[in-house]
Amino acid sequence: MRKVMAGAAVALLASGLGGCASLGGGDDSVAAPEDRTAAGVEDRALARAAIGREDMLTQMAFWAADYGANPEDIAAARGFAEALRQGGRHDRAVAVSIEALRRHGGDPSLWRSLGLAYLASGRPQEALQPLALLARAEPDDVDSRSALGVALDQLERFEDARMAYREALAIRPDDPRALTNLGVSFLLTGEAEEAEAVLRQAAALTGAPAEARQNLAIALGLQGRLDEAEAIARVDLPPAMATENVSYLRGLFEDPRRWDDLDAALRR
Repeated sequence: MRKVMAGAAVALLASGLGGCASLGGGDDSVAAPEDRTAAGVEDRALARAAIGREDMLTQMAFWAADYGANPEDIAAARGFAEALRQGGRHDRAVAVSIEALRRHGGDPSLWRSLGLAYLASGRPQEALQPLALLARAEPDDVDSRSALGVALDQLERFEDARMAYREALAIRPDDPRALTNLGVSFLLTGEAEEAEAVLRQAAALTGAPAEARQNLAIALGLQGRLDEAEAIARVDLPPAMATENVSYLRGLFEDPRRWDDLDAALRR
C-alpha cells in the first residue's frame, strides 16, 4: 500500500551518439576535429534528454549502450542506474551505482542513485548511509531528506523518520511528497487522526500525488468514515476498485484479525 515517495529521481539528462558537424558553405567542407567533438557532445546531450520520452525497456537499452561506451561518464552512470531502478532491475541499479562511486568518489548524485536503488530493492538499512551523506552534502535538498525518512520508516524508526520529513518541510513547507510520507508514517503507527490532518494538507496542494488522496482515504476508513473514504478514493481509482478497497476496510471492523494484514501491507 505504501509507495516510496522520495521524489528524488535522478533526472535523465544523458546519453551518447557521436556526430560530425559540417562547416557551412558546401558539400566539400570538412569539420575541424574540435567541431566534430563539440557536435558529438551536443548530439549526445540531445539524445540523452530525449530518451526519457521512450518506454522503459527502450530507456534501459539506451542507457546500457551509453554506459558501456562511456563507463567513465558520470551522467551515463546516473542515467543507467536510474533507468534500471525504474525498470525494476533494482539489484543491478545498486551494482552500477557502487561501480560509479568507485570511479568518481563521493559525488552526491551517485549517493542519490545508490540510496534510491537500495530503497527500491527493499534494503532500507543499506540505504541509510548514502541518503544521509546526500542530505549532508546538499543541505537544502528536500528529496534527500524525504527519502531518508522513508528508509527510517521501513526500519520502524518512526520518530527519526518524522524528524527527517520535518527537516524537508522546513526547507519547503508545502512539499506534497514529504507531507504524504509524513502522513503515511502516522498510518504506520495507527495514528489515523494525525495522518488525516497531514494527508488533507498534502492532498489540497497543487501537484499532490495520487498517493496523498489514497492514503487519506485509508486514514478516513480506519476511523470508520467509509463513505467519505470511498468518495476520495474514486478521484484516482475506477469506481469498482474504490468500492473494493473500502469494502476491505469495512471488513476490518467485522473481523479484527485482518488488522494484522493491513499493518503488513502498509509496511511494504
